[in-house]
Amino acid sequence: MILEKLLIDQRMQTQNLVHMLQNRESGFTRIKLSQMPQLSYERQFYKAITPCLTVGISIPPVYLRKFTPDGSQLLGFSLDQRSFIVFSYKGIGSAGVSQLFSDAGVGSSETLSGIHSQQLRSTVFEKLFKTKFAMRLCQGESARFYLHREFSVFLDNSRYVLLAGMCVLQGYNLAVSEYERYPDVFDTVDPFSYIFYVVDLQQGVVTDEVLLHQESICLSHNHGISVHGHTIAILSRLRQCIYIYELVDGRLIKQEHEIGPRPLHCCFQDVSSMFMVMLDVNTLLPITHIKQRVLSFLYRQIEADCPQASQKYQEFYKNFEFVRIENMIIEKMQLVDNDLLLLRYEERPKDSNVPHILLTSEPQAPRRLYVFYSMNSEDVLGVYHDDSIDLLQIVVQFNDKLCNVRSLQTGDAPSSASSQFFMQQNWKNSSQSLPFMRQAALRYNPTVPISTQSFSTSPYLNHNVFNYDNLSISPLERPKACSTEPIVFRDRATNLIKFRLNIKAQRLPGQFTPRELCAFICHPFEPLVISIQKCMHVYSYKLHIYNHGTIVQQFYN
Repeated sequence: MILEKLLIDQRMQTQNLVHMLQNRESGFTRIKLSQMPQLSYERQFYKAITPCLTVGISIPPVYLRKFTPDGSQLLGFSLDQRSFIVFSYKGIGSAGVSQLFSDAGVGSSETLSGIHSQQLRSTVFEKLFKTKFAMRLCQGESARFYLHREFSVFLDNSRYVLLAGMCVLQGYNLAVSEYERYPDVFDTVDPFSYIFYVVDLQQGVVTDEVLLHQESICLSHNHGISVHGHTIAILSRLRQCIYIYELVDGRLIKQEHEIGPRPLHCCFQDVSSMFMVMLDVNTLLPITHIKQRVLSFLYRQIEADCPQASQKYQEFYKNFEFVRIENMIIEKMQLVDNDLLLLRYEERPKDSNVPHILLTSEPQAPRRLYVFYSMNSEDVLGVYHDDSIDLLQIVVQFNDKLCNVRSLQTGDAPSSASSQFFMQQNWKNSSQSLPFMRQAALRYNPTVPISTQSFSTSPYLNHNVFNYDNLSISPLERPKACSTEPIVFRDRATNLIKFRLNIKAQRLPGQFTPRELCAFICHPFEPLVISIQKCMHVYSYKLHIYNHGTIVQQFYN
């Protein structure tokens, strides 16, 4: 009986689409007695319908950004980065798409090129997408701004989207009062003016605008913005503080208190109005409220009854500068929930113009400090160094929580190769390989804080279902170096090739060859991927879509 059960478990599961549809309808699964989630077998359904056909396409003169979380709309920006464009997505089963494939003679091939593909190339985008509305945001008084095409944050279940525009400041000097109010001012960064737009995607109107003058905010890939629920946090690298906003009926309401410089009920909120302070290069300003709490936390971590307490106290005072919290700045932050902030402190860049790598011939990784801070109680709940194994355990065990995004279709969190495959296999023997875990911590701890909405929830990027090269494409929405071979997706259970993304570098990589990058826009749940390949200043677009007639070859010539 046991032998028969083992034979059944080792037998290859059906790869037939009809069988999968029947199993999904009836709720039957051969793995229902395992420890997998109750509906996890539905993931197997995506192995039968894959984006197996690659077609070169032409798109309107826009910069494509990403799909909305529900997959119904595609966002884009005009080439002059002054207008915001929204396309309605009709679906891969929309009328005319299958007819285009038939007229172009796609057949069973995985790629389409040649004379017959010209009609398909020029019309398939119009069959799949329809312009819903185009809004000219940067005009009038804000005409000097341009929209940042790598920034967009969805709010209130993707009803609203937060966009940002910026413009360069000329001849800007920071006022002396700013140094008094913000002791950690990072005045070596270039300041800009920013304007944030809240756009209602249902009505196609701007519901609110927020202007931040003379700031430095990292907008690329939502780096300096964090969102949890209706709470929005914006990190100012210039003033080293965090602005907190609440979204109420499409409008941004700013909290009066700023996180960072001083506590909420400080009796010296307005220092400049009480007495005049003459600042010069020798003036010592007090450290910020959070840094004081960090030092207090590190001191209280030393147990007085510990035999090494005296030595630890000596090390604390001796290496007070080694802790270097005084000379650190907040480089990145994340809202873990509506109250808890995860801050990453890094060493303040030196004023020297000579890079460290030119002096020592080796790159030097910056020292980092990770701080968990409660906004309501104004307490530091945890402080970790960059090689902390405890922080590594938090990153591995709570990766889904830190990503703070889930698929509206399947409910799954974005897949992570490091946390779900590599790290979990080695965590059991962590006590036997402490040096290995230290190296793993130095490698994976810098992945947090995680930029908001920076991961794709596409089931075709799920590492539990498909096996693929994580260096060529990953759930993290970042451009990757273009591969010289197609990206192959294999069934993790059977090792069969399920589909390929036929993207190749136009030039062989070399020392003097310009680097080619490729970005991917994945639909949240349908088998559709848009790849954007950039070589020099030339963009080429390819559509990877499901076609029922395509036969995926198990080998590649």
